[in-house]
Amino acid sequence: MSKQEKRSMRSAFHYIVEFAVILLGITVSVTIEKNNAREYKESVKNQSLERILSNIRTDSVDFEFNIAVHAPAAQSCTWVFDRRYNLDAEHPDSVGKHCSMCVMGQTIFVDNQEEYRTLQNSGLMELIDNDTLARALQGKYVQHEFLRKIESTINESANTSMDTYFSTMESTADLAYFKGYIPLKRWNGNPLPPAYLERLSSLRFMHDMYSQRMAARKERDTQLTAWIRAEIGASD
Repeated sequence: MSKQEKRSMRSAFHYIVEFAVILLGITVSVTIEKNNAREYKESVKNQSLERILSNIRTDSVDFEFNIAVHAPAAQSCTWVFDRRYNLDAEHPDSVGKHCSMCVMGQTIFVDNQEEYRTLQNSGLMELIDNDTLARALQGKYVQHEFLRKIESTINESANTSMDTYFSTMESTADLAYFKGYIPLKRWNGNPLPPAYLERLSSLRFMHDMYSQRMAARKERDTQLTAWIRAEIGASD
């Protein structure tokens, strides 16, 4: 092999090594960039899940309050409807209290879905390792929509009975308020129309369904909380 050929081979080898080093550098750089991007997305995902945990704690407080309103409201509707043929035998305070609970037992459930929508719309849901958690999150907020529809139906139905309610109930000097906002009025003795009583029967069903579904949602949120904490590696 001539000296010229040897120099050519060394030059080719040099270029090959140089190209390999450049290629390796690009590969390492791209890999680091991808890892950094994934780590950033993981961080954003975990932050969103942390905020969802906070929202679940707030939801739990709302669930407890709403259940404490709608469960007794359902019982009050039952009390009045079961005695509809003999209400004159009952104390006006009792009749008024139960009518008030049934009709005025209205709530507004406000949930914060911003963090869940951020996960959903940004594609970060795909980074959740636990598929059961991803499905459970979706199910939670779908059910929230259903709960709000039941709640809206209760409020609308009760509001159609307000004219009868205010014409047959009266405030007393020692008027008490259930949960600080439901006035427990006294029955003034005016007849309660059959249509009004039938409305109370329908409200009984809706109050009961709403409170039971809220209780079930609250229980499922306990498991959801455990899955989220496992996903983000929370220790407590």
